[in-house]
Amino acid sequence: MQVYKLVGQPREGIGSAEARRLRRAGQVPAAIYGQGFSIPFSLSQTEAHKIVFTPHVYRFELTLDGQTYSAILREYQLHPVHDYVMHLDFFACGPEDEVTVALPVKLVGTAEGVQMGGKLVPLSRRLKVRGRLKDLPSVVEIDVSSLKLGKTLTVGKVHLPGLTIVASPDTGIARIEVPRALRAQQA
Repeated sequence: MQVYKLVGQPREGIGSAEARRLRRAGQVPAAIYGQGFSIPFSLSQTEAHKIVFTPHVYRFELTLDGQTYSAILREYQLHPVHDYVMHLDFFACGPEDEVTVALPVKLVGTAEGVQMGGKLVPLSRRLKVRGRLKDLPSVVEIDVSSLKLGKTLTVGKVHLPGLTIVASPDTGIARIEVPRALRAQQA
């Protein structure tokens, strides 16, 4: 998992009036939670935008008042109309802690169905997994080379060593569509 270093500015005030004041100043209110503590802070709007609108999943090294916390992004809130980041929540965790995150899916290999003229259609961009923070990869690579024409690869058929897949076993990851021309030939 990639590490992203952040420096936050601690904030004293909490509440909606303080949050509006921060947003007008180009800052995003944020908080980091852990075992028995909660620290409110703020980040710049551009930094928050880089964190949220990315295909990557990061482990953050968050520095507040000279103290560094290892954390993951737990939740974020976007403005309903303009899509700018309104709030960020981080969860402090160590490398041995188990966490649940949605990792990007990368399909590897050439499917048998594609070689026969089919089209590979990805069904899931992210896959929710649970595992120790130090064991989490940057992306989940799933081999589709044995996928045949007209078949779907589901979560129940995938095994990831060291990780537990949280999604339903019936959730589709990828499928091979049969083109209309091939369907006409088979009929």
